[in-house]
Amino acid sequence: MTARSGERTSVLQNAHLNGDCKFIDYPRVDIVEQPKHGRTEIIHQPIVVDSGGKKMKCDKVKANGVAVYYTSHPGYVGSDKFILRTPKSAAAS
Repeated sequence: MTARSGERTSVLQNAHLNGDCKFIDYPRVDIVEQPKHGRTEIIHQPIVVDSGGKKMKCDKVKANGVAVYYTSHPGYVGSDKFILRTPKSAAAS
């Protein structure tokens, strides 16, 4: 992914919804490795669910979720790397 130097860039959005597309809880996202040339933020906020082109019931629903953002240090140009983990959650019944 490409990010502009010093600008906050969305890198991940995730929601945990039940079969009726209602909020269950905030999915867990862990930062395993921080970037060397910037910072990551994990924020609970409303997101629009995107199934990536798959026809899913909750696609395009606005729901509470987790968003992850990356911001490089101002003036930094080059590659950076960070590692996120999103543990697999059990299906809701």
